[in-house]
Amino acid sequence: MIKGMDAAKFLLNLDDSRKIFNKELRTQNGRTFYEGNARLNKYMHLAQNIYIAKYGVPLMDCIFYAYDNGAVAPQVQENYSILWEQRNQDISISEEEKVFLTSIFNAFQNASLDELIELSHEDSEWMEKHSHYRKEEQQMDSMSRKEEYKKQYADMIKVLERMKG
Repeated sequence: MIKGMDAAKFLLNLDDSRKIFNKELRTQNGRTFYEGNARLNKYMHLAQNIYIAKYGVPLMDCIFYAYDNGAVAPQVQENYSILWEQRNQDISISEEEKVFLTSIFNAFQNASLDELIELSHEDSEWMEKHSHYRKEEQQMDSMSRKEEYKKQYADMIKVLERMKG
């Protein structure tokens, strides 16, 4: 299992142009945030769920929370500006994990932020936890949905496999 911060750094490094993971401010659902920060968190959430569906174990050590605009890893969210500035640092990720994260990046790079948020909102774990008020009640347990994710992401796993070929 890789550190969530390493996964975030690796994904950020894939965006040489800084167009996908940018610092454009956006307001949605009563929250103002960097669009790139939200995109990064959605990529990580989807990567985690798809990895669980494919391998039966988590990809990252991140704890995700069900926030209004989808799942968020607070450690990544709160350090986005620092991560964004400190690209190309040492990252401890295996080649297999790099291939997987690159596939996720490639699969979603043309998706709008609204589409990514909608995908995050389709996660039943997010649906169950997002309406809670207290942060500790918003903590998501994606592993509890492993069998459900196998069905939910089966087609996405096939697409990712074809992309590697």
